[in-house]
Amino acid sequence: MKTVLSVDAAKNKSMIMLMNSDGEILIDTREIKHNLEEFEKVKEKIKEINPQNLTVFMESTGTYHLPVERYFKENGFNTLVINSLTTKNNYDTIRKTKTDKEDCYRLAKLFFVNEVEYHDLSKKDLYANLKAMTRQYFYLLQNNVSCKNRYKRLINICFPELEKIFKSTRIYDDTALNFIKEFPHAEIVKEKRIDALYNNLYKTNRRNLNFYKRLAETIKTASANSYPGVDKEHEDTKNLSDMAKIVQNNNNIINELRDKMIKTAKQSPYYKIINSFYGI
Repeated sequence: MKTVLSVDAAKNKSMIMLMNSDGEILIDTREIKHNLEEFEKVKEKIKEINPQNLTVFMESTGTYHLPVERYFKENGFNTLVINSLTTKNNYDTIRKTKTDKEDCYRLAKLFFVNEVEYHDLSKKDLYANLKAMTRQYFYLLQNNVSCKNRYKRLINICFPELEKIFKSTRIYDDTALNFIKEFPHAEIVKEKRIDALYNNLYKTNRRNLNFYKRLAETIKTASANSYPGVDKEHEDTKNLSDMAKIVQNNNNIINELRDKMIKTAKQSPYYKIINSFYGI
C-alpha cells in the first residue's frame, strides 16, 4: 500500500494531507507554517502513524515550495515535486477554483493516477542548480552594463583617446583594464617611461612584446596631445581606476560562472543534442 503526504504550498505556509491508496485520510487537511517547529510536528505525527511507502508530493510553485521540499528531503523522506503543467493537464489546473483543502485532495488523488507522467524535479538537482546559475548570470550581465557605461564615461573625462586605441570591446579586456587601473589619466601616462607602459601591457598575457611596445608608443603619443576634462588630481581619476577594478572583477565572476554553467550542463544527456542546434 502506498501513502502520500500531499502539500499545497503557498508563501510561508502550506496545506497538507496524508492519505493512503485506499482513500483513507490519515491526517486531515491542515495548515502549517514554513518553519522548523511546524515541520518537526508534522514529522513526529507521521512517525506516530508509521505509514507504508510514504511519498511527500507537491507541485512546483516557484520558490514557495522550496523550504518544504528541503526539509523532507534532508530528513530522509521520498520527496516528489511535479511540474505545474502536470497538474494543469490532469486537473484543468488545480487553482481554477482555489480551495486549499480541495487542492490537497486533488494532489493526493493525482499521485495515485498511474497514467500521470511525473516530472521529478526534486531528483533533478542538476537542472535546479543550472537554473539558479542562469538567473545569477543574467543578473550579473545586466548589472555590469551599468558599470561599463560608468567606466567609459570616466575614460572620456580622463583620457578620451584610449577609447579609440582600445577599439570596441577591447576597452573591457584585461589588457586595457590593467593599464587603466595603473595609469587612469593622460597626464600620468605622459610622465611615465615607455618601458613602464609596455611592461604593464605585456604582463597581462605575455604574448608578442613588440606589439605591446608599439601599442605603448601609440598611447604615449596620444597622451602628449590629450587635454582631458579634469586634471590628474581630480577625484574622477581615482574613480576611473576603481571602475576598471570593478569591471574586471565583474568580468572574472561572470566568466567563472559561465564556465561552471557549461561544466554543469555537460552532465545533462541533452547537452550534445541542444548544442547541436544551429545558432546555439
